[in-house]
Amino acid sequence: MVINQVILVDENDKEIGQIDKTEAHVGNGQRHRAVSVLLLNDNKELLLQKRSNTKIVEPDKWANTCCGNIMVGETYEECAKRRLKEELGITNVELMPVKKFEYHINFDNGYSEWEIDQVFTGNYNGKITPNKNEVSDYKYISKGNLLSQIKNNPAQFAKWFLLIIKQEEIWK
Repeated sequence: MVINQVILVDENDKEIGQIDKTEAHVGNGQRHRAVSVLLLNDNKELLLQKRSNTKIVEPDKWANTCCGNIMVGETYEECAKRRLKEELGITNVELMPVKKFEYHINFDNGYSEWEIDQVFTGNYNGKITPNKNEVSDYKYISKGNLLSQIKNNPAQFAKWFLLIIKQEEIWK
């Protein structure tokens, strides 16, 4: 795996090159592969994380369980498992791919996200050990409570998470 190099892709998720991870997010950005993971506990509550205030995009925002960019030489699933471990100390989770879609978001600070995002879900009830460089807080939340919080204050959530959460496949 090549560190800090992400995989550039076309609209059909066909690899067309590689680029430094930061460069892929500058300005309008360049389309690349990414993952989003959504873990639910036995009560069907979703594990959310609050992103660290050191993150370049969407610091201090609530988001999906974890996310990340696919590095060169890595599969979507390998990336999802790597990021679960790096961000939350979670290992040995069975993940199921549920949705792949593209989104493009420009942020006010000159960065963007332009990703072909493979969303994974899984069940998890174990220990969570957040990496403080990645995650400032975490919580489990019911679908109803989450949707109510999104309706009342969408600005507290990462913009891509607001797109992901609309995908009904994640709740099955």
